[in-house]
Amino acid sequence: MRGILLLARNDLRLTTRDRASFFWMLAMPVALMWFFGQMGGGGSGPPKVTLTVVDRDGGWLARALVKQLAAENVNLREIAPAELAAAKDKVRTLTIPAGFTASVLAGKQQKLRIAGEEKADRDFSRAADVNLLRAVTRMLGLLVEMSAAGKLPPQTEAAVAAAELDRLAARPRQVSLAVSTAGHGRAVPAGTAQSVPGALTMVVLMMTLIYGGVFLTVERREGMLRRQVTLPLSRRDLFLGKLAGRLLVAAIQVVVLLAIGHFVFGVDFGRSPAGLALLLAAYAFCVAGLATFFGAVLQTPEQAGAVGWISSMVMAALGGCWWPSEVMPRWLWSAAHIFPTAWAMDAFHSLISFGRGLDAVPLPAAVLFAFGAVFSVLGARFLKPA
Repeated sequence: MRGILLLARNDLRLTTRDRASFFWMLAMPVALMWFFGQMGGGGSGPPKVTLTVVDRDGGWLARALVKQLAAENVNLREIAPAELAAAKDKVRTLTIPAGFTASVLAGKQQKLRIAGEEKADRDFSRAADVNLLRAVTRMLGLLVEMSAAGKLPPQTEAAVAAAELDRLAARPRQVSLAVSTAGHGRAVPAGTAQSVPGALTMVVLMMTLIYGGVFLTVERREGMLRRQVTLPLSRRDLFLGKLAGRLLVAAIQVVVLLAIGHFVFGVDFGRSPAGLALLLAAYAFCVAGLATFFGAVLQTPEQAGAVGWISSMVMAALGGCWWPSEVMPRWLWSAAHIFPTAWAMDAFHSLISFGRGLDAVPLPAAVLFAFGAVFSVLGARFLKPA
């Protein structure tokens, strides 16, 4: 066992000694997590609706309405009426008309409408309408309560009424709505809920295949394996040491990228730590077995680097690392499960986006362990000291 651990530690030392390894193993995946996370909405939760508000009234009820909108899932931007014509990045705009506060207090009906630009997404525009309706409904309820207590103008001053409305709005809600996923669903993951597990799955596979395969072919070409055979190690222990080295490199990558995904990008990896640990262990073993197999059958470092790069890119693309596999045709999604990346991404999405627990992991983990075992056996068979 001590010899196996020494070989594994030596492989880790060779990997970390390479100056480019920091970029490829850590900097690049973090950049991919951020870039593709922004393209998909920028967060693991529901994306926010963008809404520009132009307040032509300026009264206390208009300001209260803006506060209620800000409490919704809205990316709110306020601009002055004079700046409206020059604003170039508005997508959908709500204009609060002049005299809004006085008209509402006088019991006159007011019409509010969100005007969307041609580039505005229709689904997001509908969501903005819903958020506005919720804000108006909540504010009307507070006004009814204030009216019954005689705390609306002219019985009280506007500043006092505004403070009272803020106080009432800050109370804990007596009725709340709990939302949970019904069944397993096929919603399309977006934002960092897609980019973080996608980058982790792709980069751990790519770097383990490339570094693991290249170093093993270099050791064989330069006679290092022949010298290691002369050590008091069996052939089995020699192979297990090489496998453990690649497993150690993959495991460290997984832990670091997982921590970055959670603490930097705020991704919630689900409610089953045991399921997540099982999935990650299975995937690390799988890519370690693949890397050892590639290093055993390929003849030169150049071959190992090229094959590792190309094969990992193909498996990442078809396995759902670049885009959610839920957008792929069903036949292609099924065919992609000849690759371990598809099984890993299925389990990640089940934990992160679909609200499932440990029950979602055993089948993907078993398949990943099977991948690792098959390629480990093949690698042990084809690995020759020279």
